[in-house]
Formats: sequence, C-alpha cells, structure tokens
Amino acid sequence: MLRPLVLTSATALLLAACSTPDPEPVNMQPTFDKAGNAYCMEGYSLMSSETGGTVCAPDS
Repeated sequence: MLRPLVLTSATALLLAACSTPDPEPVNMQPTFDKAGNAYCMEGYSLMSSETGGTVCAPDS
C-alpha cells in the first residue's frame, strides 16, 4: 500500500528535478559606426544595461 505512494512521489521529484528554467536572454555589445552611433544586428534592439552602458538585447 505504501509502496505505490513512494514510487509516485519519487517519480514526481525526478520529473521536477529534470525540468529546466527558461534561459536568460543573451545581450551583445553594439557595433559603432565611424560617427560613434551604436547599432545592433537584425533581431536585436539597443537598450541600456543595469550599469548604464549600451547593449543589444533580443527583440521579444
């Protein structure tokens, strides 16, 4: 009687341990033209980082 409960609980813990959270988006450094203007590759947008710098973040 207790054995199926233990087996079910162990299976639930194993499945929960295998699930992974969504990955953090990867920010890239922008490219600068000769005039010093920053731009990003297609699919990324210019944003300010937590430290006040400029980064390219993926479009959502």
